Amino acid sequence: MTPVAVLGTVLMGAGTVFSLLAAWGILDFPSPLARMHAATKSASLGLALLAIGAGAAAESWALTGVGFLVAVFMFVTAPITGHMVGRAAYLAGQVDTLVHDDLAGVDSEPLRIGRPERSVRRPLRWAALVLIWMILWRDLAFGTLIGGMLVATLIEGLRKSFADDTKASLAGLVIFLVRYAGMVVVSNLRVAWEVITPRNERIREAIVAVPLQVGSLNAALLVANAVSFTPGSLAVELTEEPTTLYVHVLHFSTVDEVRETVRSLERLAARVYPDRTGEAVGNG
Repeated sequence: MTPVAVLGTVLMGAGTVFSLLAAWGILDFPSPLARMHAATKSASLGLALLAIGAGAAAESWALTGVGFLVAVFMFVTAPITGHMVGRAAYLAGQVDTLVHDDLAGVDSEPLRIGRPERSVRRPLRWAALVLIWMILWRDLAFGTLIGGMLVATLIEGLRKSFADDTKASLAGLVIFLVRYAGMVVVSNLRVAWEVITPRNERIREAIVAVPLQVGSLNAALLVANAVSFTPGSLAVELTEEPTTLYVHVLHFSTVDEVRETVRSLERLAARVYPDRTGEAVGNG
């Protein structure tokens, strides 16, 4: 067995462990919001490791590339899923284990994102991306077409998100992703520890309001999504006027501690969107 195949086998084993821990956490954690920590963090990392490991174990660059695409898709969509399901559980009154709740009685409107203007060029550009994808794969199979459509949609979505009055910094984005990767690892290890110690009494659930200081909508959304992969945290609601992020935490100690965690993410987001955002966070 080659070193690459061994690495793939190890990754698949780790992915299996994290997937099993996610399933265990979903069954064992005390509330729907707590269960979303396992579903969002451990399940995402588990599937990502399985997908990448399968490609490496098969010693196929093509399958490994697909595995990385699966991983990216999971880490982009999992925070949104956790936010929506957690918010629905809270609004349905299924969370009664909170020791602190800043969201109770709040009547602010959720943050709304305006619908982008339609463009005739966008469908043509999307179709061109799909065609380029199929040419690069040198395969006209139906699966390749579906993959190209997903990738083209992701690229168009990213392009649309950056097409406003704030410009993203590539250097800031790299720094953010490196720190974000570290957060993913730490948060998964923390959830895993909570799962394998089901009677751990340190779990003290709370929802804390964190007024965001970033001046960009993109930066606010980046913080809201990234907070779901910080250790013990999950975004539940994002409101406007003023822009406020409501964070569910598994290990509540103080409000200031939770807010400082989000502030650290804001400072990273300020590097991605430096104009206006950097000044706002820097003065906070």
